[in-house]
Amino acid sequence: MGFSDMVLMALALTGLTGCLNYYLLSRLFPLYRRPLVRYLFLAVTAAAIFITYDSRIQPPSSLDAKHGIDYALLYGAIAWLCGQFALLLAQPFLYVAVKRLQRTNQPAPTASSPEGLVTRRAFLRGAAALTLLIPAGVGAKGVYQAQVSMTVREHTLTFPGLPPNLRGFKIGQLSDTHLGPYFSLQRLDTAIDLLMRQKPDLVVITGDFVDDMNLLAPAISRLNSLQPRIPQGIYFCLGNHEYIRNVSLVRSQLAQSRVVLLENSSRLILPGPQPFYLLGADYPESATGRRGMNIGADRRQQCFAATNQGIPAEAFKVLIAHHPDFLIDGFAARIPLTLAGHTHGGQVVVAGKPLFYSQASYIGGLYQENGVYGYVSSGAGQWFPFRLGCPPEVSLFTLQD
Repeated sequence: MGFSDMVLMALALTGLTGCLNYYLLSRLFPLYRRPLVRYLFLAVTAAAIFITYDSRIQPPSSLDAKHGIDYALLYGAIAWLCGQFALLLAQPFLYVAVKRLQRTNQPAPTASSPEGLVTRRAFLRGAAALTLLIPAGVGAKGVYQAQVSMTVREHTLTFPGLPPNLRGFKIGQLSDTHLGPYFSLQRLDTAIDLLMRQKPDLVVITGDFVDDMNLLAPAISRLNSLQPRIPQGIYFCLGNHEYIRNVSLVRSQLAQSRVVLLENSSRLILPGPQPFYLLGADYPESATGRRGMNIGADRRQQCFAATNQGIPAEAFKVLIAHHPDFLIDGFAARIPLTLAGHTHGGQVVVAGKPLFYSQASYIGGLYQENGVYGYVSSGAGQWFPFRLGCPPEVSLFTLQD
């Protein structure tokens, strides 16, 4: 099944959700039984599906940031469609509220009652209908959080016996930017600016950097210009979207840049009695899964073993990888710090629980096991512009004894 087929199936499910929402609303509220309201609701849903599908099957660069109307329509469509799922979740509460109102005892109207007087029951039913605006607000908030908000997550990590030359050392992490129609070069500038304000000593990029290969060269140029301001350099590990898009092009462009690609390899960052090594794992594609999507435990362990070989036993190590399952290997081998991404923090988090990646061992945030740390970034961007409960982020880690 191709990517466009998957998108079409997801949008078809969204369309069915919209139809079900309309049916349930029409059972509860007379307003939705009017032909004009019915046709308008269904027409907006159909238009939103078409706009969203068209944006996904076109080349990523087909959306021009200069054409604000294109983005306004697209983000409005996505807000409407995502709001349909929120509305479906709200339907049981609406049903209970309306049924309670229907059971409310009211005195019958009298001859002395002013004509056109709005009864308490009618008023409350109208107010209940207005709560249908809430899903639209949820959709708009999710798009806003994905495309406008950005936060800096700062963590101070304690390592007993940390070498003196690493005390106060700062590592910046940028992950899952997904440069393309929903994450522009200007948005990348925002993320970089937030990170550089923290004055990191070293920066790591943990995969899924680019979806639109037309933006790869100018993005790398931006990273090259940062090099003098980052004492220990910028390092990169591959994610699944690099493999999906064009991993050969990514490798060749990075090879001509100041950014160092760590692909099942390591690099000595600071020498000394307890040297500091940075380890970078490749994305462990499964031999039986879809290309750049699934991973295999055996392949992941092979990648980790290759990454961790030839390093002095006394070295202080930091491991970077795209997939958070590498935290399993980092914890088992007592790597002091493992940094990953991939999950976008769940992307939609309700009451502290992610709706996606719910079965993953490590979804987002800081973890500590076996006396060492692992961190899964929520990412700075996304391939679908909707987030809830986990805003985009750049991360900073300060090492201390």
